[in-house]
Amino acid sequence: MNKQLFRFVNLIVLLMLLMLLFGHNTIKEMDANLTLSCRNELYDNTDEGKSSHYLIANFVLKGTYANVSYRYLTRSGEPHSMISMSGEIVGGTTEQDIYEIAVDSVNTEMYRPKEAQVAHMNYLSNFAKSNLTNLGSHNLTLRLLQRDDNKGFAAVFFQPSNAVCGCRIID
Repeated sequence: MNKQLFRFVNLIVLLMLLMLLFGHNTIKEMDANLTLSCRNELYDNTDEGKSSHYLIANFVLKGTYANVSYRYLTRSGEPHSMISMSGEIVGGTTEQDIYEIAVDSVNTEMYRPKEAQVAHMNYLSNFAKSNLTNLGSHNLTLRLLQRDDNKGFAAVFFQPSNAVCGCRIID
């Protein structure tokens, strides 16, 4: 009788653990619906701190899909280069505006191949591609520190770069 009770209790505990493991992923599936457009000036610290390029970073988060593009422009506004990344939202919470992204595809385009690469683009591209090769994905986290949907503005904290940016929320 003790063996049967012990087996029954073990079976119940095992079923509860399985429900926790499999139920957690289905309950917490991300249902994101956010598009951000962020603009920055990039400065070259070797050129007396002068602005060298502009950066427009766009983030499209829909359901569990994520698409990120970094467009680099010359000071006169001409396209210089671009990095596009796509992947899946693997964690976070829409209630707290935290989005953890696992990038599984990185593409770069050079529109001015004879000009020097933008340092930020070179670093980001090499870092992301190295992570894809060595780890299978490149991870990003976006955390909206402040959000005003009425004004269409968000202050966003990016990791792994540890940068904070002002971004427009696009409907």
